[in-house]
Amino acid sequence: MSHALATTLDTIADLLEIRGDGPAAAALRSAVVPLRSLPATEASAAFDGAAPDRFSLEVRQRVHQIEVAGDEAAVRGARAGVPQLVRRLLEMGVVSTHEAVRLVRQIGVATLADLETALDDGRIAQLAGGLEGRLAAATVVLAGEVRRVPLGRALDLLHGAAETVARGTAAIDALVPAGDVRRFEQLVGALVLVGRAADPAAAIDALARTPGVGDVRHRTGRRAICLMQQAEIDIRIAAPDEYGTVLFASTGSRAHLRGVHQRRGRPHLSPAEEAVYAHAGLPYIPPELREGTGELEAAAAGQLPALVERRHIRGDLHMHTTRSDGADTLDAMVGTCAALGYEYIAITDHSERAAAARTLTKRDLARQRVEIDAIRERYPQLRILHGIEVDIMPDGRLDFEEAVLETLDIVLASLHDAAGHDGRALTRRCLAAIRHPLVNVITHPANQLVGRRAGYPLDFEAVFAAAAETGTALEVDGAPSHLDLDGEHARRAVAAGVTLTIDSDCHRAAALDRQMALGIGTARRGWVEPGQVLNTRPVDEVLTFIAAKRRR
Repeated sequence: MSHALATTLDTIADLLEIRGDGPAAAALRSAVVPLRSLPATEASAAFDGAAPDRFSLEVRQRVHQIEVAGDEAAVRGARAGVPQLVRRLLEMGVVSTHEAVRLVRQIGVATLADLETALDDGRIAQLAGGLEGRLAAATVVLAGEVRRVPLGRALDLLHGAAETVARGTAAIDALVPAGDVRRFEQLVGALVLVGRAADPAAAIDALARTPGVGDVRHRTGRRAICLMQQAEIDIRIAAPDEYGTVLFASTGSRAHLRGVHQRRGRPHLSPAEEAVYAHAGLPYIPPELREGTGELEAAAAGQLPALVERRHIRGDLHMHTTRSDGADTLDAMVGTCAALGYEYIAITDHSERAAAARTLTKRDLARQRVEIDAIRERYPQLRILHGIEVDIMPDGRLDFEEAVLETLDIVLASLHDAAGHDGRALTRRCLAAIRHPLVNVITHPANQLVGRRAGYPLDFEAVFAAAAETGTALEVDGAPSHLDLDGEHARRAVAAGVTLTIDSDCHRAAALDRQMALGIGTARRGWVEPGQVLNTRPVDEVLTFIAAKRRR
């Protein structure tokens, strides 16, 4: 058998990582090894590129036979060494096995993000055979196939994976979420962690042996793509002198990376991201702004916003207790907020005709007022506002009449029920609430459900204009199911002169801080600064804001 054919077979084995003595390795070797005895005439096909596809087909057929036989352990082993992207490219017929090996080993492509970056920076163009055109077309198809995970779920998965890694590999530090999660994208396409270690290869070895780390689907000396919690987690480990560059490249977005590269070429290896931007002649750009929506131009002109941060938030104006659909009592919610260092909060349970599991009647509201009066004495450092999240009814009226709303410190209004209305009717209902003198905040204005339902098609320009004119705040909601206003709408709102609130919309005490962080990240995507947010202000200013509208 020719040397070329033997090399090709070794390449297939390398791609599939057919190693060890397990059942999958034995099964695949039973498909590959007999090919070494092929006649010389067939072996010569290796020179014209036909052989790799033939051998790849043989191997795939053998994997299929294992699947039909139901040998789950063998199937897991057979697929463990192949990145999901590479498997899909082979299935689509976009690349041959030989080309797939070059993508993985030579270019370092293991995920769709890797492929897109390699296309952008010209590394794919260096490969002959028209591969660039085929892969560029394939990325469009692949992007549509990506199963995107809601941000809240993605954070849970990455935090769990990071804890697992920390337990088994003490040599890794500075392990943080990157990719879509670090930019607070509402729907996450890839789960990425970036860490730092003095010896990345040794850290990867330790990681692969860590209990709780499942199949290692791709592995190099600085990277492991692992199946953890039934999700594919891309873990990248950098040496200290390259950590900043790896974190920058792993965060994205694609448009942002392309823009930075065009300014000064591919970034030099740097220990911190600040040095990466300095090399491109720019100040540091926060991750939430890295979307290719004018942040590079603003940075070059010295006009980046001073974004709102957690330390700016003085209070939370939207939360629920067991009086409506909350999981925790008033006492638990107040105690946790006090521990978080808030200066003020608003208790805002649902009004009686909301579609929540439990709601407040007028009688319940009176009883809750007594409870709040009592608990205020126990927390003199915390101003507790008694409020309501009142529904905007299909006819535009509010769920409680004015005589009830006047007794409250703050009134939030929500479009929970679309009632089959189109964008025009929904906008009319929203505008009616904005113009009501007792409504202070419109919560999650579009009422989107992340990954399940797009927001209502409101006339946002009309909503923004009315909110700015009447002194009504619009909310950036930190509940992972809402994250609404989203970054784009928040940016347009503040440009129109609207005051925002950033709230947790929390239903359990343990999530108060986490959901506030999600709201802040969403607002930062909208270039929001602290001066544009009502609950960054002292409580006296919040009360003045409320009173000013009531006087109108």
